Amino acid sequence: MTENREAVAQTYRDYFQAFQTLDPEAVLPYYHLPCLFLSSHSILLVTSAAEGRGLFAEMMKGLKARSYARSGWGNLGIKQLSDYAALLSTKVVRYKTDGTELEQFGATYTFHKTDVGWKIAVVVVHDFDTILKLT
Repeated sequence: MTENREAVAQTYRDYFQAFQTLDPEAVLPYYHLPCLFLSSHSILLVTSAAEGRGLFAEMMKGLKARSYARSGWGNLGIKQLSDYAALLSTKVVRYKTDGTELEQFGATYTFHKTDVGWKIAVVVVHDFDTILKLT
């Protein structure tokens, strides 16, 4: 297996910066389609770019309404499963424009290697305290 942990980490860092622009078009290229989002209140399967744009537009509209300014992350736990699959788990903290904390959560991503690089295939949003210890 070819080691690609740094490539996965860099893809996540680039995605994370793109997300903070709150522009759906900026984040969509980081996702494999179809992709799956799993949280405590829903399971969403996104099968097309149009669905992805719609999902991110709604999500980002909600963040703007809540005075979102930026996000930060904790340590990145990364485990490469094969040449084409990897897991990344981290803590995310979102902040308001006044600098106070908006929310925090854990996020675990399944990445899939494509011809154009690593793409997010699955996102699981979970409790802040249940981050996977991946090495």
